[in-house]
Amino acid sequence: MANVRSKLHSLYFELAGLVLAAVVISGVFFVLINQTGILVISERFSDSDYIRKLSTESIEKLQAYIDENQVASNDSEKLTEWVRKQKILSIQVYKDGILTYDSNYPDAPVEDAEAEGEYYEWEDYYTAEFTDGNADVFLYGFFSYPFYSYALILEILLSVLLLITIVILGIRRRVRYIGKLKDECEILGSGNLDYRVTIQGKDELALLAAGMDSMRRALRESNGKEAELMLANHRMITEMSHDLRTPLTSLLIYTEILEKKKIRDTGQLQEYIQKIRKKAQQIKRLSDNIFEYALVTEKTETEPGEPETLWEAFHDPLSEMTAYLEEREYMIQTDIDKDERKVCVNQEFINRILDNLVSNIIKYADRKAPVKIGTVYTDVSGGLKFQNRVCDDAEDKKRTEGSTNIGLHNVRNMMRSMNGSCAAQQNGEMFEIILMFPWNDRKTDETCHGEA
Repeated sequence: MANVRSKLHSLYFELAGLVLAAVVISGVFFVLINQTGILVISERFSDSDYIRKLSTESIEKLQAYIDENQVASNDSEKLTEWVRKQKILSIQVYKDGILTYDSNYPDAPVEDAEAEGEYYEWEDYYTAEFTDGNADVFLYGFFSYPFYSYALILEILLSVLLLITIVILGIRRRVRYIGKLKDECEILGSGNLDYRVTIQGKDELALLAAGMDSMRRALRESNGKEAELMLANHRMITEMSHDLRTPLTSLLIYTEILEKKKIRDTGQLQEYIQKIRKKAQQIKRLSDNIFEYALVTEKTETEPGEPETLWEAFHDPLSEMTAYLEEREYMIQTDIDKDERKVCVNQEFINRILDNLVSNIIKYADRKAPVKIGTVYTDVSGGLKFQNRVCDDAEDKKRTEGSTNIGLHNVRNMMRSMNGSCAAQQNGEMFEIILMFPWNDRKTDETCHGEA
C-alpha cells in the first residue's frame, strides 16, 4: 500500500495528470472557439447581398476569361480549366434552355432535351456572352470554405498554445524547487552543514531533498565524531607521553644507582636489573601504543615499489615472521603458491603489517593449533590469508591484557594506502584475515604509481 501511495505521488503521475488536465482544458477551449468561429462565419455568409457581390465578381472573372480565350458555351475543356483555377466555384451553363456544361460532370454529353424544368426561380442566374451567343450561368460558390480553414488553423494554434502554457505553468513550481535545491546544495558545499534542506511535496524531488538533508545531518554528525575522536586521540597521546616520564625517571634512577654505587651483593644487583627490565618493557608498551594510535590517525603518503610477484614481495618478511613465531613455540603452516602475476607494494608497510599480525597472533592465537598462511588469487587481485584459532584458556587469555585493539585499523589503513584491501572475520573459534593487492596490468616492469 505504501508503495502504491508513493507511486501516486511520483513525478511521472504528476506530469501525466498535468498533461491530461491541459489536454482536457485545451480540448474544451477548442470546441468552444470552433463553434464560435462557425457561428461567426455562418452569420457573415448568410447575408445574400454579400454572397451576390462575390458571385457577381466571379461572373465578371468568367466573362473576362471567355473574352480572352474565345470560349463557347459547350467548350467543356476550357470551362473546366477555369473552374479548377477558382477551386471554390461550381457552374452550370444553359444555352437556349439546354444544359450545355456542368462543372460537377464536365465529361458528361450535352443534353438534347430542353432543361427549362431545371431552373429554380429562387436561384440567381447570370448572363454571359460566349462565342456562340449569350447563355445563362448558374454559379454556386463555396466562398466560406477558406475562412473555415483559416479559422480551424487559428483555433488549433490557440489550443496548442493554451496546452503548452498550462504545462509550463504547472511544472514551473517544480522547476523553481529544483533551482532552490541547487542553491541549497551550493550552501552545503560551502561547508554550512547547519542549513536545513527544504522539503516540499511527496514526489522524487522531495525524497531527494530528504536524502540530502539526511546526508547533511549524517555528515555533520560524522564531522563532530571525527573532531571528538581527534581530540580524544590528542589527549590520549598527550597523557601517554606524560606517562612515559614516570618509568623513564625510575629507569634513570636505577641506572644512576648502578653507576654510582658499588653493589657487591649479587641478589641486589639482579633485583635492580629486573626493575630496569620491567621499566624498559613498560616504556616499550607505552611507546608502541603511541605509535599505533598515531598511525591510525595520520595520513601517510606512500610510494609503491617495483612490480613483483607475491613470492618475491613476501618471501623474506614471511621467513622472519615464521622464525620468530616458531621461537615463541607457535606452529606455522605455510602454503605459498608461485604465480607469475605481479603486484606493487611498499616494503616498509609490508613489514609494519606483518609486525601487527605477529603482535595479534602472540596476543590472541592458541599455541596448541597451527597458524596457517596461504595465498589467495582472483582475476583482479592476489594476496595472503592468515588463519589461527583464538586462545580459550585462562593462561593464554592473560596475554591479551593491556591490548589497544588498534592493530587491525593500522593494517587496513596501510593496505588502503597501497590500493589494497583487508578483510577480517572470526567464525567461531577461528580467526581469519585476508590481504589482497590488485594485479599490476603493465606489460613491462615499470614502477607502479599508486594513490597516496
